[in-house]
Amino acid sequence: MTKIDKIMESLIEKEVPDKEVAVLLSGGVDSLSVAFSAHRLGKKIHAYTFHLKDQPTYDSDKAKETADTFGWDIDTIIVPTDNLHDDFFTLLNKYKCRKKTNFECAFPFIYVYPKIKEKYILTGMGFDDFYGLTKRCAIHFKTPKSKFDEYRLKTHYQPNNDGMDQHLYLCQEYNKILVSIGMKHKEIVNFFMKFDWYGVNKPFQKHHVRTAYSKEFAKIGKVKQHSNLQLVANIPTLFETLLTNKKINFKKRTRIMDICRDWNTIW
Repeated sequence: MTKIDKIMESLIEKEVPDKEVAVLLSGGVDSLSVAFSAHRLGKKIHAYTFHLKDQPTYDSDKAKETADTFGWDIDTIIVPTDNLHDDFFTLLNKYKCRKKTNFECAFPFIYVYPKIKEKYILTGMGFDDFYGLTKRCAIHFKTPKSKFDEYRLKTHYQPNNDGMDQHLYLCQEYNKILVSIGMKHKEIVNFFMKFDWYGVNKPFQKHHVRTAYSKEFAKIGKVKQHSNLQLVANIPTLFETLLTNKKINFKKRTRIMDICRDWNTIW
């Protein structure tokens, strides 16, 4: 069986013809392994990470540590927090955000994309779908494999998975090409669908990828378990401040998800 690193490297080699490539880098296994793939291919990597103003995170720190270790260029984008009212309407109108997760996941990238210099942008989006690491999956879809497979495929091919639509709008605006090899590539899908939940997560989480890139991971020390990017960056807490914004929260909701639904109904 072809190892996952060879599949990833082959896809990047095919889809990124340029020597220089941007990587949206966090401290998670998925974006790190994509960056390691490009590094093995001899690409000149320029990493981009972010954190909210005055709130460095594990992701931004680990991205900087990794870039320094491997000699990559890196820009850490400081995302302002004092323009959220206007940013909310930009996300709603310009980037077609409709759900709470759309708003929170796309928000930092309206500041990241204008800073990206390279034509091609690599991401680790899509890989999480194959592991079933959500609480909902663990309770309802972990076994049998047929049920787990159905859940994974439904998740992976759902509309606007991982906020892909918003990234594509940003790429169109800034004339970039997004390369998400974990998203809807049959080679990646076929690899992971051979395994049940235990096969992809035991003896440890995401072990196929972590083992394939064991030498690279060994150089950067401990890497976090799965967690959502927006949660690590504390973005939901920032969005909670919109509850007191009378123009945005015109129905006096107590949850951000309900505010987003209200505006979705209008539009």
